[in-house]
Amino acid sequence: MRATAEPTAAKRTTGARPRLIPVLLLKNGLIVRSQLFTVHQVIGNPMSTVQRLSSWNVDELVILDISRADSGHDLRRDDLQQQYAGETVLDVLREISKVCFMPLTFGGRIRTLKDIEERLANGADKVTLNTAALLDAELVQKAALRFGTQCIVVSMDARKRPEGGWEVFSGGGQNPTGLDPADWAAEAERLGAGEILLNSIDRDGSGLGYDVELIRHVSGRVGIPVVACGGVGAYQHFSAGIAQGGASAVAAANIFHFFELSYPLAKQACLEAGIPMRPLGLGARYFRREPSYDRAREDARIETRLRQAREQDYPAARPRAKQSSLSWCKRCVYPSLSATPMDYDRNGVCTGCQMADMKAKIPAAEWSRRRELLRAIIERGCCRDGSRHDVVIAVSGGKDSYFQVHVLKEEFGLNPLLVTYDGNNYTEVGWRNLLRMREVFNVDHIIVRPAVETLRKLNRLAFIVMGDMNWHGHCGIMTVPMMTAVRHRIPLVFYGEHGYADLCGQFSMDDFPEVSYRYRLEHFARGYEWNYFIGREGLTEQELALWRYPGDKEMLELGLRGIFLGNYTHWEANEHIKLVTQRYGFEVPTEPFDRTYRTMSNLDDMHENGVHDYLKYVKFGYGRATDHTCKDIRAGLMTRERAMELVRQYDPVRPRDLQRWLAYVGMSEEEFDRIADTFRDPRVWRREQGRWVRDLL
Repeated sequence: MRATAEPTAAKRTTGARPRLIPVLLLKNGLIVRSQLFTVHQVIGNPMSTVQRLSSWNVDELVILDISRADSGHDLRRDDLQQQYAGETVLDVLREISKVCFMPLTFGGRIRTLKDIEERLANGADKVTLNTAALLDAELVQKAALRFGTQCIVVSMDARKRPEGGWEVFSGGGQNPTGLDPADWAAEAERLGAGEILLNSIDRDGSGLGYDVELIRHVSGRVGIPVVACGGVGAYQHFSAGIAQGGASAVAAANIFHFFELSYPLAKQACLEAGIPMRPLGLGARYFRREPSYDRAREDARIETRLRQAREQDYPAARPRAKQSSLSWCKRCVYPSLSATPMDYDRNGVCTGCQMADMKAKIPAAEWSRRRELLRAIIERGCCRDGSRHDVVIAVSGGKDSYFQVHVLKEEFGLNPLLVTYDGNNYTEVGWRNLLRMREVFNVDHIIVRPAVETLRKLNRLAFIVMGDMNWHGHCGIMTVPMMTAVRHRIPLVFYGEHGYADLCGQFSMDDFPEVSYRYRLEHFARGYEWNYFIGREGLTEQELALWRYPGDKEMLELGLRGIFLGNYTHWEANEHIKLVTQRYGFEVPTEPFDRTYRTMSNLDDMHENGVHDYLKYVKFGYGRATDHTCKDIRAGLMTRERAMELVRQYDPVRPRDLQRWLAYVGMSEEEFDRIADTFRDPRVWRREQGRWVRDLL
């Protein structure tokens, strides 16, 4: 007896609702964006990504582990709220399953029946076989017999042949097999596969839409469901995979990382196109967006850290079986372990440099096209209900803020509402620049200034919990402008550049990523939402309301979008400063910062270039001078040799503003040092003869 999909069973599958399926690519413990199977940019934490998808009540989820066979899994930073213990794929899967409330298909590096059994036992509902099925077709048959046809998915990566038709490739799209994908799909069905996951290599990451002919070619040969993947760049592409290609389900990876409410909007587009999918589910009480924290567990974590600080029992000082070795980008000076999520190509060049190269090659005609795309976004999303204001611009009063307002008001003729979060850390020059904006641009300006005592408490708590006293600022900057937009019914909010796209190349310049709740929670808030702090140091829900993000339903109803202007207009800080100083009287301080050679950045928060950045150095072994030199190297303004000199000069400096912060929150310098040292990353730091030591570039 063999497991196989009988024709009658196959016919019954046609009555099932078409499904919309996000695909997540897991590489070395992190979720990545993929393009043409070769460029992989780190999106972030798998748990926070899956948790956000759960809050959208998605139909199903596919996770594919594309890690190298000889590599482990590592989040590469220990200050995030969501972590996993261990470094195997099963360790990651177990943690993912805790926040996954949808059917989960897991694939990658599966070679044996034991591999399948382990993945099913640790949270997967199905497994997908790709290269292993090609190397040993009997594995499909044995797996279907043992675990059931419904558990076994055969995945295939297909590429167009120059002479016509398609060919299946194995080994992550690297090795040609000579097989026609329709023939292989039919054989997989005969062997007992319950589903086919079909991916187009040519369309991967292209945003051009599905290869509908490929989907039709395969779906016409089998009776089991075909899940189409590869190439989605717009919500309208999904319906084509089903209506024109005959797929039973449509899947995509990258698009679900780029935009807020991407899954609900994609499903809405499918329903409007007449695809009979499961109705849109958003805001159900069973799928809460905000994390729920185990108070006893979190209290214990805080007490453990304080005990380590008191006893000077630092994790980085403990003996280790193996010493992690750092490497650095061959072109800039970023280390392999960094606060910004990045990857490296085969030549050792970081994704930040790769995307900078891509940006540098964008011709003037393309920037003109992007400006028209921006104009279209403004025309569609500009406030039309009689409001005084057309758009919201999130501003800190820095050089980039001036440039944003210049572009949108002076060049596009908009009447914006400026919105600022004041974290109580402005420099004198920065505050003057902020207040000047209302006058020089003749605009309305809302400045939100939280209670100082609330800020003191959040400074202390966030430093102890995550080693980042500026949690309130990072989270506030990404929350207050969006909240203001909802209250004033203004659908468009503008920010400057996408920070991680600029620093580490997290996205391609063709992705046009927008502000999202997941991005804010993971990267700005480190996984610590506003409700984490309720009850700590007496903080109440009312006092923390300023950091509460708008709800999904109200964002969907308004059509709220957070746009990064840097996706549509050429962004170069060294050019901006010339414009805003000459035209608008922007002030640059004459006194240099302690930890960087630049004088024009972060005037809104003295600690960003000071003690906050010093904490980044304590954690990861590098600081603001590394960030700035990498930008200048990519802009062609600095050599790598000169950058190395500046990094060695500035990164280790202990800043003067530490004394201001200690007095502000009521903490001694010794207590600060002891707590800070608990955050030193063992991959970077070690203790030798009573001193902290790290490898140097």
